Amino acid sequence: MSLADQLELIAVPLAEGAGWQLKSPTVGHYTQAPSAGSSYHAGQTCARLVILNRVFRLVVPAGCGGTVTTAPPGRKHLAVGHGQVLFELHPLNAADTEATESPQSLESAENGLVLRSAQAGRFYHSPDPDSPPFVRVGDQLRAGRTVGLLEVMKTFTPVKYATTAHLPSECTLKAFLCADATDVEEGQSLIEVEAIAGGAPADAG
Repeated sequence: MSLADQLELIAVPLAEGAGWQLKSPTVGHYTQAPSAGSSYHAGQTCARLVILNRVFRLVVPAGCGGTVTTAPPGRKHLAVGHGQVLFELHPLNAADTEATESPQSLESAENGLVLRSAQAGRFYHSPDPDSPPFVRVGDQLRAGRTVGLLEVMKTFTPVKYATTAHLPSECTLKAFLCADATDVEEGQSLIEVEAIAGGAPADAG
């Protein structure tokens, strides 16, 4: 998708700096809604809006960033109107509201437990625009579970969680560090995970 295929959400500040309501910029069918607990920065794709069979990426506007505090709608494709509230974001800290679209701003877990891209390409959270993401924040991961797709030269390759010397055998997904449908570099962090008790790294005795 190009920049012409994205729409910026409307942000309305909540009282006392508690965050923002993110509203639909136009009418359409809202899909691939973010799950509660997901973290997003300004410029990141967080959902999609289908308008007359054309799929648009919904991006977080400048000056916003934080954690989703509302659950996604029960319907896979929800008809929405202009200005309808889609979800709310709660700021984590000052850095969230100052984040930009640059890859560096997405490396929030540089020193944490992260799964990195094996090569440069475009990373997708879901198999197609009409399907839910492969995994959501809070899901349990084991070796071999698909967490996304990497598109390289029009070829899609599953990105699977793999146990390494630094990644535990069992963990939970803590955050996506790369927005959906974003170009990534080799070695760029894609997801951050949190170890489950007993899920030791592969080389642990």
